[in-house]
Amino acid sequence: MKKLVLIFVLALSTSLIFAQETNQDSTLTKKEKRKAELERQYQLTKDMLENKNFVLESDYLENRYGYRVPVSPNINFVKVEPNQAVIQIGSNWRVGPNGVGGITAKGKITKWEVNENEKNKTFNVKMFVMTPVGMYDLNFWVRPDGQATARLSGNYSGHLTFDGDLVPADESIIYEGWSI
Repeated sequence: MKKLVLIFVLALSTSLIFAQETNQDSTLTKKEKRKAELERQYQLTKDMLENKNFVLESDYLENRYGYRVPVSPNINFVKVEPNQAVIQIGSNWRVGPNGVGGITAKGKITKWEVNENEKNKTFNVKMFVMTPVGMYDLNFWVRPDGQATARLSGNYSGHLTFDGDLVPADESIIYEGWSI
């Protein structure tokens, strides 16, 4: 009988301890949870930029006149690897030189500069890419929630802006066409 009471007391105390732990987790406010998620996203973004291993999967493209078009993120992207970058635009309705309705420029990164604003948890990345198609300046603005904007300017007047999600290269959903 003593053994039965002892087992019952141990089981009851164990369940109370687990109940306290889950109660502490549930007492986190929405603001604290959001702050923790932003901090996690900030660290992930910082690691991606330091390792030069990320993809900007673009949901929108915008031209120099401000005309903004929704696009497919798996064929419209900027991919950055340690020494090279891939810039691709594509269309679901046409066939282009890259096989996905647009153009793919793959080249070497010759300039790389990262500026971090620790207070706002934002980043600004400037890079210069030399490809067989041309030379391009890319300026990235990365927000704390993992959203990013990249402004591409090249040999000719005007620019193209990619707007979407910044993701690790191994988690991206992109399809890279043939590069010129």
